[in-house]
Amino acid sequence: MKRLSIPGLRNAGRGRARSLLLALALSAAASTAMAQQPVIDFRPPDIEAAKVCADRKSNDALELQWSNWDGRQLPPGVEYRDLDRELMRLRNIDADKYFDTVKSAYDLRRQEDPYYSRAAYLLDVVALYVEAERFDELKATGFVTELETIGPSATPGTINFLADLYLEGKAVPQDIDRGIQRKLQAAYNGDPDAVLFLAEKTSKGEDVPGWDMDPQLAFTLGFSSLLGNLDNAICGRVRRIARAFESGEVIAQDHALAEAWYRFAADLGDDQSAWQTARYHLSGEGIEKDNTTLLRYLQQAFDADIVPAKVQMAKLYEEGDLVPPDLGRAMAIYDDLAADGEPVGYERAIQLLARRGLDTPQDRQKYEDMLEALTKLPDAPGWAFSRLGVLTQEENGLWTDQEASRRLFEAAAERGDGEGKLHLARLYLRDGDAQDHQKAIAILEDLISTEAKAGAIDALRNALLCTAPDGPQIAEWARWKSLENEDWWRLFEDVTEAKLTDKADAFADLQTSAIAGSMKDAGGVAAILTELEPARVDDIIEHWRALVRDHDGGEASVLEGAYNAVDTDARREKIRSALQQLADGGDIAAMAALAEIYMNEDDAASLKKATDLVEGAGGRMKGSVLWHLDDAYREAGKGRYQPPETLLNEIAAFGDFQALLFAADRVKSDERRAFYYDRAELIMPCDIDALGVKAGYALDAGRPDTADEALTVALALSPEEGWQQVKLGDIYLTLGSIADREAAFKLYTEAYEQGYRPAAWRLLDWYSDPGSRFYQEDDHVKLLTELLNSAEPDELYSIASRLKKAPDSVRAKISQVFDMKDAYRQAAGAGNPVAMRELAKLLRDGASVESEKNEASDWLEKAAKAGDAEAMLMLAQAYAFGVGVEHSADKAREWLKAAATAGDETAANLLSGLETN
Repeated sequence: MKRLSIPGLRNAGRGRARSLLLALALSAAASTAMAQQPVIDFRPPDIEAAKVCADRKSNDALELQWSNWDGRQLPPGVEYRDLDRELMRLRNIDADKYFDTVKSAYDLRRQEDPYYSRAAYLLDVVALYVEAERFDELKATGFVTELETIGPSATPGTINFLADLYLEGKAVPQDIDRGIQRKLQAAYNGDPDAVLFLAEKTSKGEDVPGWDMDPQLAFTLGFSSLLGNLDNAICGRVRRIARAFESGEVIAQDHALAEAWYRFAADLGDDQSAWQTARYHLSGEGIEKDNTTLLRYLQQAFDADIVPAKVQMAKLYEEGDLVPPDLGRAMAIYDDLAADGEPVGYERAIQLLARRGLDTPQDRQKYEDMLEALTKLPDAPGWAFSRLGVLTQEENGLWTDQEASRRLFEAAAERGDGEGKLHLARLYLRDGDAQDHQKAIAILEDLISTEAKAGAIDALRNALLCTAPDGPQIAEWARWKSLENEDWWRLFEDVTEAKLTDKADAFADLQTSAIAGSMKDAGGVAAILTELEPARVDDIIEHWRALVRDHDGGEASVLEGAYNAVDTDARREKIRSALQQLADGGDIAAMAALAEIYMNEDDAASLKKATDLVEGAGGRMKGSVLWHLDDAYREAGKGRYQPPETLLNEIAAFGDFQALLFAADRVKSDERRAFYYDRAELIMPCDIDALGVKAGYALDAGRPDTADEALTVALALSPEEGWQQVKLGDIYLTLGSIADREAAFKLYTEAYEQGYRPAAWRLLDWYSDPGSRFYQEDDHVKLLTELLNSAEPDELYSIASRLKKAPDSVRAKISQVFDMKDAYRQAAGAGNPVAMRELAKLLRDGASVESEKNEASDWLEKAAKAGDAEAMLMLAQAYAFGVGVEHSADKAREWLKAAATAGDETAANLLSGLETN
């Protein structure tokens, strides 16, 4: 391709420049094959780059300048071509508002500029009338008729303009045929817009009489003609070519050519095109990404204050991609954008503040100020109102200034924000009347149907079952019940890759719920993944912490879930340190998780740390932790945990359901007790756990009717599924009366009959007492037999231990239908060390020949080598006395030491005695 210099193009006349670029275009049109969208290979000219595109004033600066114009004479020192461009921009901004200003400028120019022909004046003024949609006034002027009479002397651009008027029926009666004829006339006279118009029609298969040019050639000619001179308006024309290749609406989409044309315009000084070039190298769509190119053009656009370029640069600083991470620099950019009134500046600053954590009063105040400022903008997003409403509740509690938070949630809901709708529905359920209750149901049903909003199904369950004015609406709830997420702990039971694969959909729902904001589910995901892939625990924790970082308590939930699943002290200590760091920053969820960890350590110092964490968190501490702390105090012989009065007062403002019940259980006056209890009822979650807590509290408080009501709702929640029946059975069992125990036994039995295996273990506990009124020997035999026949290798020993404690008659019946030795042999063959040990015992106890004694010794040694501490002790004893193996004091001591190291207390005591002697 011939290299064209800028001076050559600049000094050439219009005809010469057009012919040079036309020749360039014709050489690029190598193929004439027809396609639904013509494939055009039209590339930018290979010229030396120079900043020929004029810097653009901002719209605000332009409007300010012309708003202050006195209208008496044209602005001094402004070239006519620049004047044309400014007046056209004013026309495009608001033609009606600036009509008189622009019209006056055209009139003055007509008087002052001898080269401003009547035809050019008419074209500009008619365009102004059309843009302002003042068609009646335009008809009265006769300007369109005058344009028509110019005839052959009219420029191609004028003819094309008239063609558009007839095609669109603006200022003249619509006349398609006449419009097409004008388009043909303009095209054959070289108007690029007319050529491209006709090329587009024929590329779509339309027949245009009088136009038979191949679309591929027509587009190439049109583009080359569109380029025109290398003047300071060329960049706008180049962007048009780039957009044609990018959109693929009229020619075959070609992102590489679109990027090349944007880059060409950027090199000529067009900052908008610099941003488009950078955008291409960010996405890599249809091109080969180049980070050097990206940063070069992004910087050009950034320096020109292109808003999306400034946002993208700040994102790079946030993420540390291509530039060193610098959150302060990112925040400064967002602050500048916000100061200029750009909504995206507020939005990104708010998100960055949330990501960094509102650890200081200054950060929290800035977060609130940014939210308030954003909500005052004309098109403020709904989520800003939601977050401000939540912030209001966090600062004041649920019960203070309720009207303010309600107004904010209503504003969010009006703007379509799902989170705002959910909060509003919860407010309606908590504080509203029967009419508000129905509004809440309508909102929640819509959220579930259209957005699958996390938390909406829980709120709807509450509306239909727990807070329904006329009692539980069980039939209505049945329509929605199947949408409930499976509790994460059900997936976690004996989790393996195979079992989780069987529940892939449920696990996917769990992950979606976690990302959407369910912190309970976030912890469940972390626990499950840590259990499955312990070697990747650090990656799992980091990945999920990042995903839920913007949700309150998200990181702490992930860390707590992983802590409960890791298998080494070193990993637990690392997680504990991360929780401590969050807790030091005021993270309430982290403080709660740490308190739970300390309570499980069962020593006075740890209990003191747990107490300090609980009281340090104040009324925002989870109520479940308060009850657990009370249990820990009792187990330590300290009696009940009595919180300080300041904590009780804070619970009144900020406490959750269980915290309010805890406070009700600790205050002394009936009035205060009723106060806490009433608030607890208003915010009680509608699930089996909460209903069980409520029932237990009600019984202790002498409210049996309330307890029965809670259990009735609990039954409505869990009439069918085994896991729910077991959970409910546990609640009944806790309540303790004979009637409650009968209800629990019935629920366990129903769950077992459905095939829910954990129910069988509950029933075995009941059958451990043959004197119980619920005991049935035949049922006991049937249950043990079924469990033994279906036992996994690691379950067999536990069931066999229960069998040993069963009545003689039960053991006799089972021995007739089940071979325990054979079952242990199969489990031992599958690699289970406990089965190896138990098989060795059975073989040794019943050995009648030397081969059985040798087999018993072999299995015992395999169990010991597999890490079974009891087998190690038995093997040490065998070597000490020469039972089944050759006597060896050294091997006896070796295996005794191994058993002690593995945690066997008997071995440790024996070893200690030997060393003392």
